[in-house]
Amino acid sequence: MPRRPLTVLVPLVIVFIVMCTIAGDHYDEEPTFRLAIWAIPAVAALCVALSVRHTRIRIHEYEHGFELRRPGRRTLRYAWYEIASVEAANVSVHINLGHSHDVLKIVIRPYTGGPVRLRGLDYIKVRQATGFWRLAAAAPLGTAQAFHTRASQAVAESLAQRHLDELDAGGELRWGAMTFTREGLTLAPFPGLLDWSRITYISGNPTSGVRLDVRGLAAHVGTPALSARATKAGYRTEGDRLEVFMPVRRPGSDYTALSILLARGPALRGGRHEGHEE
Repeated sequence: MPRRPLTVLVPLVIVFIVMCTIAGDHYDEEPTFRLAIWAIPAVAALCVALSVRHTRIRIHEYEHGFELRRPGRRTLRYAWYEIASVEAANVSVHINLGHSHDVLKIVIRPYTGGPVRLRGLDYIKVRQATGFWRLAAAAPLGTAQAFHTRASQAVAESLAQRHLDELDAGGELRWGAMTFTREGLTLAPFPGLLDWSRITYISGNPTSGVRLDVRGLAAHVGTPALSARATKAGYRTEGDRLEVFMPVRRPGSDYTALSILLARGPALRGGRHEGHEE
């Protein structure tokens, strides 16, 4: 059950029980009392209806995508390669100036069409099943956080392959001051190329940006360290460490895709050289 309807339903039941115990003295004498005693079950029924509505939302996960079924709305079905990004945020809910709970909100953005917005309370995973086993498979399995993790990884794999194909065809990928090509990385405003083999992905997320280890970076930029103010390009360096924090707030799946891209990037030049040797 969603948290808010449940928190309203429990006090209503208690109040209804109390009012029923005193109904014998006031039910026939006070019209307001009669109205109240019938209004409480009506509100309770509404809370139950809201809860049932949420339990009817289904996410059918498949090997290559997912299907979202929502009551009263058209079914949405997407393959992972049709999704541009997946991002999530925990929204803190406060009641009476105190922290009550966090709500996980997930936004899935396909390449075509509007974004798909989900909450953690909406999530119910359903296995593929037929016949009698469909009833057993309708039970909630997993969590919204687990679905977000799987979706982000699947979309990132597809996105990274898309970028690799573009680089292999002679294109480029820009990420702030960094530009990736088939040969490696260039870092504005410094000329020269940093080979793929010199780049190691350390971490990345929408909050703090990307951290890379780039062998020989200090020699490439001509100084042991560059502050963010000195670069004026959304990054800083310290030794071989490169921290890029612009552009900010890219979806989380973009950072996972970048880590996959950097892991597979060295094969781009190797593949080209093998092709020339043949």
